[in-house]
Amino acid sequence: MPIYSCGNGKYRIGDGECMYTSRESAERDYEAYLAEEDDEMKSMDYKEETYSDYPEAASNNAKRALKYKEENGSSCGTPVGWARARQLASKSAISRSTIARMASFKRHQQNKDVPYDEGCGGIMWDAWGGDAGINWAIRKLEQIDNKKNMGDYQLYKCKNFDLEVKDIDKKSRIVTGYFSTFGNLDSDGDIMMPGAFKRSIQDWGPDGKNRIKHLQNHNPNLPLGKPILLKEDRKGLYYESKLVETSYGTDFIKMVEGGLITEHSIGFTTIREQKTNSGNEIHDVKLFEGSSLTAWGANEDTPMLGFKSVYEVEELKEEIRRFEKFIRHSDATDETIDLCIIKVRQLAQAVEALSTKVSVEEPEQQKSDGKQLEMSLISILGKF
Repeated sequence: MPIYSCGNGKYRIGDGECMYTSRESAERDYEAYLAEEDDEMKSMDYKEETYSDYPEAASNNAKRALKYKEENGSSCGTPVGWARARQLASKSAISRSTIARMASFKRHQQNKDVPYDEGCGGIMWDAWGGDAGINWAIRKLEQIDNKKNMGDYQLYKCKNFDLEVKDIDKKSRIVTGYFSTFGNLDSDGDIMMPGAFKRSIQDWGPDGKNRIKHLQNHNPNLPLGKPILLKEDRKGLYYESKLVETSYGTDFIKMVEGGLITEHSIGFTTIREQKTNSGNEIHDVKLFEGSSLTAWGANEDTPMLGFKSVYEVEELKEEIRRFEKFIRHSDATDETIDLCIIKVRQLAQAVEALSTKVSVEEPEQQKSDGKQLEMSLISILGKF
């Protein structure tokens, strides 16, 4: 570590000012400098949003301080301060943590008018951007944090994917599958990109703070467990979860076996996205939970609005027959069976409404087939 004794009982960092009263205090500042450099690298690695919209005056202040140091020499400041000056002078993009450090430099404003050749107050104030840079940092920090809070509390999003459970081990109660896929354009015009979950996995996943939940239908009252493995691969966001020892955990296993878990979904807020010709690419999210969806989970209020033709309603018929088989032969709890019956009634209602959605241009035979199919499905309902 480049800490040097100045011979007068004080210490300096590299070629800096002899301003430290102990080696320990110099080492702390140098470690802070290294930590800051590391933070900047991490911001780049994780594609954290960075900012370069600080005023031109801030950049000019930093340039003036650097020029004086180069031409006249100066032992003022720390490596952190001069690193900041170089960033601002070159108009480099800076992270939120760097902006926060700039804002906190406001505490030194009482020394800002000290001439360069009479002390360190003025030159280091300018190195950190001067009035223009530090006042910008204070405003910018508030703006960033307000936006983040709005995202955390108001912009909670869910996205569904046609992904069945990959595997389930009844004995160990380990279920595996994918919560999300990459590269597909969804109905909102969004494309989930590789790397979008990297930071969430590191910070909040099983090897981090272990805060990401595995829910059923995004319902916090129906926690299926927590992922014991969460990772990105070429396909998407892969998970392995251990199911809780509860009745709905056991019923979930039975629903998987009955073919009723046909979708997965994620609950998240967007941190970084980019508009492209292909769609809105989502590059970084804060992931709160992944959900396994029963057939009624994705859109319980309008379960079948997408079915507009007799041909597509054949899929309805198959879905209701899966429910029929599950209800007749399952020993799931009454609560789960009741949910299944509710779903079947929703499907029947959708089929009944279908008669008003069929285009008038459809052949009479097709309309007749549709009516017969409707009666067939309602007949299945009667058995319940």
